[in-house]
Amino acid sequence: MTTYIYSRTSTNEQNVAQQAEYLAGKHTHDFSVTEQFTGTTTDRPKFQKLINQLVNGDRLIVREVSRIGRNTSEVLEVATQLKSKGVRLVIDNLGVDLDTPAGELVFTILAATAKMEKDLLLERQAIGIARAKAEGKYTGRKALDPTVIKTAKDLIAGGMSKSATAHQLKIGESTLYRYLKA
Repeated sequence: MTTYIYSRTSTNEQNVAQQAEYLAGKHTHDFSVTEQFTGTTTDRPKFQKLINQLVNGDRLIVREVSRIGRNTSEVLEVATQLKSKGVRLVIDNLGVDLDTPAGELVFTILAATAKMEKDLLLERQAIGIARAKAEGKYTGRKALDPTVIKTAKDLIAGGMSKSATAHQLKIGESTLYRYLKA
């Protein structure tokens, strides 16, 4: 049995190391995986690699439901996938182990709550943006400097991983992926 800790934050302003250290101090584990990537999708490079390598008897510990994702159906799909593989999923801040029926119920409710929180945040953000636009104060997010984008593409073409490139250029991985798609 191998125990993994998975820690995730969405932005560089959040401290993923702090989350990982907290879990590592509380849980005996074999490996710790950290990632800075949006939680709006479960299609995250390190997360997918981790999910694919988990086998029967392994245990995955996350700080809270939203570290898996913010979309209820995707989070429940991950939980179902892990359960079918015989992997125990532990949600630290709830003290919930999904191996139990009560744990599964609490998890399902909280996955829906995480999505609702994200939807409410986006709703409040949209209201604020609309007000700022009406007042002529909203300018939108500043675009990345084209030289940063070119440097990123050059580093990746030279063999550097996208994760390392984002870290070196001090931009989020999701931001890097967005600009690479453009």
